[in-house]
Amino acid sequence: MPLQQADLDTTILPTSNVPALPGTAASSITSHRTNTPHRPQITSTHSGTKQLYSNGKVPIPRQRATAAPRHSRRVPRACQSCRQRKTKCSGDTPVCRQCKELSIQCDYPVSWREKMNRQLKDLSNKTRDYEELLKDIEHMVDGSTSERIKEALDKHVAEVDRSPAERQSQPISQEDMMDEHPDDMSSPSSIGSLEAIERVEEDLNRNETTRATGYMGKNSEVTWMQRLRREAEQRAKKEPGTYDPDPDNESDYALHSGNYHLDDMEVSIPGPVQVYEVPPRPLADKLFEDYLASVHPFFPIISRPLFSTQYQSFYDNSGRPGDKWLAILNVIFAISAKRAHLKQAPWQGEENDHLVYLTRARILSMNGDVLFSHPDLQQIQVEGLIAFYLIASDQVNRAWRIAALAIRSAITLGINMKNTSDFTASISKESRNRVWWCLYTLEHLLGIMTGRATCILDGVCTTPLPLPFEGDQLQEPLVAKLLNDLSLREEFVGNAIASSFIHQISSNPLGGKDAKYTDIPRDVTWLKSLPPNNALCFLYYADLAVISQEIVNRVYSPDCAMVPWAHIENRIGVLRSRLDLWFASLHPAFDFTRKEDEGPDLLRAKLFLAFHFYSSRITLGRPCLCRRDAHQSGQGNEKPAFSHVMAMLSLDSANKMLDLIPDQADAIQLYEIGPWWCVLHCLVQSVTILLLELSFGSIHIPEEEQNIFTMAKKGVRWLHSMSEFSTASRRAWQLCDMNLRKIAQGMDYDVSHMPTFDFGADEVTNGHKDQLNGSFKTNGIDKAAHQDNGQLPDGPGLPPGAAGFTLISDADGAPDAGPAPGIGLDGNDVFFPYDPINGEFVRSYFPTFYTDENQEWGF
Repeated sequence: MPLQQADLDTTILPTSNVPALPGTAASSITSHRTNTPHRPQITSTHSGTKQLYSNGKVPIPRQRATAAPRHSRRVPRACQSCRQRKTKCSGDTPVCRQCKELSIQCDYPVSWREKMNRQLKDLSNKTRDYEELLKDIEHMVDGSTSERIKEALDKHVAEVDRSPAERQSQPISQEDMMDEHPDDMSSPSSIGSLEAIERVEEDLNRNETTRATGYMGKNSEVTWMQRLRREAEQRAKKEPGTYDPDPDNESDYALHSGNYHLDDMEVSIPGPVQVYEVPPRPLADKLFEDYLASVHPFFPIISRPLFSTQYQSFYDNSGRPGDKWLAILNVIFAISAKRAHLKQAPWQGEENDHLVYLTRARILSMNGDVLFSHPDLQQIQVEGLIAFYLIASDQVNRAWRIAALAIRSAITLGINMKNTSDFTASISKESRNRVWWCLYTLEHLLGIMTGRATCILDGVCTTPLPLPFEGDQLQEPLVAKLLNDLSLREEFVGNAIASSFIHQISSNPLGGKDAKYTDIPRDVTWLKSLPPNNALCFLYYADLAVISQEIVNRVYSPDCAMVPWAHIENRIGVLRSRLDLWFASLHPAFDFTRKEDEGPDLLRAKLFLAFHFYSSRITLGRPCLCRRDAHQSGQGNEKPAFSHVMAMLSLDSANKMLDLIPDQADAIQLYEIGPWWCVLHCLVQSVTILLLELSFGSIHIPEEEQNIFTMAKKGVRWLHSMSEFSTASRRAWQLCDMNLRKIAQGMDYDVSHMPTFDFGADEVTNGHKDQLNGSFKTNGIDKAAHQDNGQLPDGPGLPPGAAGFTLISDADGAPDAGPAPGIGLDGNDVFFPYDPINGEFVRSYFPTFYTDENQEWGF
């Protein structure tokens, strides 16, 4: 019986579109459908009858309305994995059902709201950074640009967020602004001794006096003296601020008015000079021995074993020196003759003999023909020695020029680079290394004294620091191994020094103000285990010079004017830790803070290192020594500001430098055992720093005002004692004494007991006639007027039989008579051959030490 369509009560759906259950793979249904043969479907009605369908459709009962769906058809957001696989995501957090079953990572994308909030935060931070940057440069640009920046900040920044100083419309000086906001991140670096560091504020070419002084930078004590004169003048009037001179007397406070050097005086003598004449043997021996004892340990620009043998050969009439060798010898005589006058040695010569020696050296090595010739190693030695002599003679401006010539000559021959040539003897390489470091330390000293940028740039030097062994020790097995193995040398010496990797310091080392020397570990066990000697002392000095030069480059360079003061403070903090590391690495025998009985050589080395160490600390802290508000010292339990701490460090270093010498001034004793060629520079540094603090009203340490005044008087008394034998010391004493009396007048202190000027101003001292207000003309000297066809004439003081042969030197500058006996290792390099000398011979070069047992040199 046919079925009626009206009797059907079911819904017919195509079996091919049956939805899959959640969690059921669709492929299994498809597989079942594919593998099952097609056959009619049987359905049932309410009456229990069955009906057969052949169209592939089956009726599915409607779902009851009361049954809730197991899963929502839509979720707020799907995870990244489900989106990539294009499957429906359950939306479960933190892991959806599909990712959990597949054991894969489940990540949900950031919502639109979160994305907008994050972008808003990034823009706010960027805006804040831009505002801080504008605040940093607001006071460093020209007036119109600064006004535009101020208008932009006022337009978008709430008035309550600006400091009172920023809301003022009238211009203020950079130092006054730093006085009000010393620790502000936006404060410029041009404060204290760094004010106007990027410009010259007077015409230095207007007359002979200003040209003789030249430019003096902010780290020069001459510039500090200029500032001191203005401060002392205002202090004498008991008025605040800095004295502003009138146009009529502005020259009295110009840069040259604070210069105590002698560049405005002659350095040659009139009339002809016997070029090839030499002093008698007894005087020559005294001069040569004095140089080896007082200068060579700290300036080993010559090879002592070689040159000593050549010197003996020359006076024993068995050697033939060339012009440049004679020039070296004459400069050595000039340096020693200058010291002999300072210390009043009984064997001193005529008052202008050092100028005669210098003139001979100039004719032999610095004439026009030589200057236009290509340099050799001996020429570099001559130029370096002449620069050293000019420093010792207080001719700083001239020394600056000659030292630059020596540096250029050395770079021309690649002495500033590491030498890996197989054709150069290892001992010769070491000798050339020492020549370079002599020039480096000399250039650094001149840069500190003049405040000028040196011609040795960062990264130009790869020459290893000298080994801590004397010249007669360079053939020992351990030394020979270090000479031939650069990696071993770097391990024992290069990695132990405090200046290692100092050039890698960033421009703004984060946390630099809190840097400690313990943050930079160094293994100095091997260096401290060595017996103390002059070579080890020179190694420490070269290491200190590199650190001090980095102070000049990072704190006093002109581009520092555009660097925020907070960055400069970080640099100062890191460099302070390097100085502390250098002192902590010092050999116990050279520890100048310990009081022990030692011989003259060791005492001389300790004083040499001590003066330069305290000078470096003074230079580092000088930018922070300026007029500040009282809150700088910290109130209650507040931590003192970093600038205040560094100002205290500078004052403490000045005090400790003056503590090195006795209270009773004795210039001759100081010239005997101290670094006599630069001791005046160091003492003027310390006295000027103390007087500056007094002129500021002792704002950093008011409780120590009396002690500072006492130490300043001690320094002035020492300058007065030295002024009896040195014209430059007399000028320095006059400047410091004048400022001390003006400050004492404002402080109501009694200085009636201080020494007064007690010898004639026109007195001739050390072969110089003081011409304070006059100009001079350097005498031109023609070599042709002083020699006869390049041959040695017979004359007084000349070794018998030395005349009659032409002075010709070989390419390396060694005497053409060949190496002296005992010289020459392999014949590859004749300029720096090794000369073994026994211990008795070396010790005979040191004269009897002069000292007063009643005087105590404080350590």
